[in-house]
Amino acid sequence: MASPYSKSVQQSRQHSREASPSEATFSDTSTNTLHGGLEDHHDHDHDHELESRTGRILNGTGGPKRVRELSPEPDEETRLLIPADEPAVDPDQRFWVRTIRRATKFFLAFAVALYLLYFLSIFFTIPGFETRGGNFLMLFNLLISIGNLSVSLFTFKLPSKSQRVVTYLMVVFFLINFIIVMSTTRLRHYEGSVTGILIMLWALFTIGWIVFCDHVVERSRLSLEEQFVGHSLHFSRVRRSWRQWCSVMWTLILFIILLVLIVLITLSLIVSAYDSRIAPAGTMVEIDDGQFSVHIYCSRPFDDSGDPTILLEAGSTTSETIVNEWLEKTTKDEGSMLYDYRYCYWDRPGYAFSDNAPSPLSAGMTVDILSDALAYTGNYGPYILVSHGVGGIYSRIFASRHASDVEGIVLVDTMHEDYFISHVGNPARGFGYFLRGMIAPLGIEKQIGWIFRGRTSADRIYGRAFGQSGHVSLARMQEQIAARPFTRREIGVAREILPDDMPVAVITSVQMAENVKSWAEQQRKLATGWVSNTTIGEWTMVNSPHEVWRSDKGKEEIAKAVSMIAARNRGHKVMETHFQTSK
Repeated sequence: MASPYSKSVQQSRQHSREASPSEATFSDTSTNTLHGGLEDHHDHDHDHELESRTGRILNGTGGPKRVRELSPEPDEETRLLIPADEPAVDPDQRFWVRTIRRATKFFLAFAVALYLLYFLSIFFTIPGFETRGGNFLMLFNLLISIGNLSVSLFTFKLPSKSQRVVTYLMVVFFLINFIIVMSTTRLRHYEGSVTGILIMLWALFTIGWIVFCDHVVERSRLSLEEQFVGHSLHFSRVRRSWRQWCSVMWTLILFIILLVLIVLITLSLIVSAYDSRIAPAGTMVEIDDGQFSVHIYCSRPFDDSGDPTILLEAGSTTSETIVNEWLEKTTKDEGSMLYDYRYCYWDRPGYAFSDNAPSPLSAGMTVDILSDALAYTGNYGPYILVSHGVGGIYSRIFASRHASDVEGIVLVDTMHEDYFISHVGNPARGFGYFLRGMIAPLGIEKQIGWIFRGRTSADRIYGRAFGQSGHVSLARMQEQIAARPFTRREIGVAREILPDDMPVAVITSVQMAENVKSWAEQQRKLATGWVSNTTIGEWTMVNSPHEVWRSDKGKEEIAKAVSMIAARNRGHKVMETHFQTSK
């Protein structure tokens, strides 16, 4: 049924068409007659109403009265005639609008629930909610989905063309992200699990859903306006209030921010796809029935000669860095004490080429993964363990569980368990790695390093910039989470069961001894008291940075410690506990 407003407009236009100059004259004393002589009394109030609602007035000056047009048809500026709070044009009147709004709220609740499940999987992996590359990209995709749905609900009844343009761009870039992940072998390996693909498709669906909702609301509102004014419209005539304009503006700003985040993810994936051309030097070993894989490398195949193999365990750097900067050159140098030594190294879960392992992941669990990888590749002892930094914790646990296969341990500026618990186990440190992991999918540091600092693919995978990866952030976060409840107990057990005659060589950097409180005292304990008071060991302090192998004296001391342990176990020389300082 037409509204009073539309009836008045139609009646006024009909009167205007039928009235001519001769037909529109009236007697001064008779009643005004319109449309073919029909008598209808119009008082002064009705004249004003007609004037205000149709834009026409009655001309009553000096002679005959006539109905005259005061203005032409409304232009685009005068189309905004309907108040913003007019109930007759509220889109919520339509069943489909109410339905899709309820569906949007349901999708938002579903996205929040998924986000919470994946967030919990960081601390305790829920079956089916893990990926080989960690959960941070999926968490970020879900966060974008939550942001889009929340913002769209904020201005659900205020469709905007500019917002639709931004959401169209979001769809385009998300499609690009999906194509990059699915077409790149390593990215598909890391992020292309069933759940990872479904999450990307879900985020893409929610953006498309927002576009669909915007179109439905706009068409519904325009249809209601046409019913209200009584004829078809090409543009909305609703005059928005300043509050509504502010809401639309802020919504557009938020959508643009979300678009920028998606574009940054796209750029980061492009860099990762470019880096995937570098292949690991060793073997990728599937662990736990293919749940994840780790990278392990040995310089030559295992033989039964009985000669010891150097088993390298890195600390805050990667094993590839130590090998490239020191070990590979040393074992090929005929003048070195380690010439022609066989060596093996691996990447702990989340480091370099290795996948992330499920949570929780303690040092003891990590050592079990190393044991499986060595057995799978047919590598057996005897080993001389060479470890750096936090790697000393892993080597000591490995030695306690494989004592018959370990000839000795060389601890290169490694952490004492007290420092490990207080520093690595600090919750603030874990929270910092969580934040780094959450922004890692944006790849901001990665792109700045690539463009302005000349970082290479090798730098980003295992070199000086490898810590910018979300995989590494998750691995270090897992290390922190497990430090106090699990690793503390495991290192305590290792200290009790390790044989008293296990040879230990401790090499300490002057830099750490001077800059870290109690570091020197803890290094002395590692050399003399971490197994028992009868530990056979050596403590050497070297004037070098924390990366001891980067100084000539440090390289010499590490090589000497390895050769002395190898000689002792062949009856050439027995090491006795002594302390010396090499400057």
